[in-house]
Amino acid sequence: MNIKRVLALIISVLMIFSLAACGNKNDEVDNTQESPSSNISEEYTEDVSVEDTTSTTTSAVDTSEATSTSATNTDEASTAPVLAPTKQSDNPADWSIAQIVDAYKSAAKKTHSSVKSQHSIEIKSIKVNNDEIPSFVQSIMKTLLKNNSSEKDGITGGYNNLVASDVASAKAYKNGSALIIEMTMKKQTAGANEDANSGSVGHAITTVGDIGVVTKQLEDLKLPLELNEKETKIYYTNPTVKVVIDPNGKIVNGTWQYTVDIRLNNYKAFGQPVDSTSVVMVNTLTVNGGFKK
Repeated sequence: MNIKRVLALIISVLMIFSLAACGNKNDEVDNTQESPSSNISEEYTEDVSVEDTTSTTTSAVDTSEATSTSATNTDEASTAPVLAPTKQSDNPADWSIAQIVDAYKSAAKKTHSSVKSQHSIEIKSIKVNNDEIPSFVQSIMKTLLKNNSSEKDGITGGYNNLVASDVASAKAYKNGSALIIEMTMKKQTAGANEDANSGSVGHAITTVGDIGVVTKQLEDLKLPLELNEKETKIYYTNPTVKVVIDPNGKIVNGTWQYTVDIRLNNYKAFGQPVDSTSVVMVNTLTVNGGFKK
């Protein structure tokens, strides 16, 4: 496949994923109402601890088996220390993950209607058939995505459905009169049926969406692509949420971020077979300039 076709293909794919990641107002979950969680496939699940001399990090208990390829997020109680202690301490450093999640959800609800989030995408890697795309092509892509940065209403994610079992680690602490919350979500692999606000990452940060949605969008653009959904993978890694909450319980600034690794395998582009295409991007959403203590 010549470089012009590769360039056209990558531009088309990146535009789809960048637009999908920005979110469509009509497709967003109404965070004023509760909706049931979806089944997701959680690969790479691990506990990530964040050290801080002024706070205590609480790690979630992972009850899934190492060989499991899917898990369901529920609102059911987990084993200690996720829900202990049950009585909320005045010191946020003593809070359990469940208590930190509740504090975050309350702040997100109070803040949602009064803020806008700035969304940007940074390319980390583009490969076709395991070969890195030339640097000048990546430069074009980076410029394209930088110019395509967008703004959306409200706080990202399906936070009404956020539960302690979505979280790998979390900490809360005071900084003056402000409450600081930092969470690392469990990694997620896109399934076939969840929307952009489902899953351990989607509950906290709006994602690209499921494989079916993405392939449908590509088809609707009538691009010369023949994708195989079974050979399409979307991985969400390094998902973090960091916010500052004022004494009134509202988020005054924050950063929501994850890395999305999109892999298209064994498909055809412009009638030619392609073994693999990999696009790795960092999605970042900020409120009021991003997280700062």
